Amino acid sequence: MAIVVEEEKRETNWVAILTAAIVIVVLFAGSYFLFFKKPELIEIVVPKRLEDLSKISKVTFDPQLVIDAPAFKLLKQYDVPTTLPTPGRNNPFRPF
Repeated sequence: MAIVVEEEKRETNWVAILTAAIVIVVLFAGSYFLFFKKPELIEIVVPKRLEDLSKISKVTFDPQLVIDAPAFKLLKQYDVPTTLPTPGRNNPFRPF
């Protein structure tokens, strides 16, 4: 007589499989939309003030014209140049 030994079949945990599948799909979809899909361009009407600023930003500046101006030559310097004291003591080995 033969003895038939069968292993018990474990029940499939469908909730865990479904949860894992959903997590994998969300990760792939999120990475696709984050890294690979081109964003749609949003059309914005530029206010008049910004158009004026773009014109100002294209202006060139020549410092030599400012230095050669007669108004710049009439300016006087009224401040006194400051001298910074030397840090520390003259003789660091001398006691206080």
